[in-house]
Amino acid sequence: MIMKELIYTLLLFIMLYSCSIDNYEAPNAVLSGKVVDNKTNELVENGGANGGTVIHVFEGNSIQPIICNSFPDGRFMNAAFFSGNYKIVAIGAFQMASDTVRVSVSNNTEVEIKVLPNVRLKASIVNRDASSITVKVEYEKVHASQVLNELCVVWSTYPNPNMFTFAGGGQKVEKVSTLNLTSGEKTFVISELNPGLNYHVRAAARTNAAGNYYNYSKPIQTR
Repeated sequence: MIMKELIYTLLLFIMLYSCSIDNYEAPNAVLSGKVVDNKTNELVENGGANGGTVIHVFEGNSIQPIICNSFPDGRFMNAAFFSGNYKIVAIGAFQMASDTVRVSVSNNTEVEIKVLPNVRLKASIVNRDASSITVKVEYEKVHASQVLNELCVVWSTYPNPNMFTFAGGGQKVEKVSTLNLTSGEKTFVISELNPGLNYHVRAAARTNAAGNYYNYSKPIQTR
């Protein structure tokens, strides 16, 4: 009898405890924003979920970040926030214009993170035939203290390829660390393309800055 009462008491405690957990309020706010070049005001492209910009968001004095991955075009969004005060640190192929961004989050809050990318890039197609294209990459190294290590093009039949994910395509990498490049143009010839397919192409570059982050151009398409 005593054992049965203990079991009933234990079950009641578990039920009450479960109810108290279920009664916690759900996150009630959405934080969204974009990473923007502090000089040009353009979105800073990145590698996306695999190898792209990472947004660390700290609530109050917490040292444990809420991590938000960025979309390839530089935007980000996370719907799992409680209303409150946060600080934001963005990590990627850039330097933040200020050490942190502070924001009060409630309902739908948008924030703009100003940065200076390591390399500014633009890609354009200057020649094409049935199975190949010639891509011109315009580059500008932004930080004098850094060395430009690689200039690249990456392509895929899927949107927004990056240097780590390029299924249905490929990449070309030019090692340039000994050339002390600062700005200019470079052409890449991409051959053996299937003439019946549309390819997404991006220029990429990496400096000797810490972390294996690449800067990217806006994507262009072969048709």
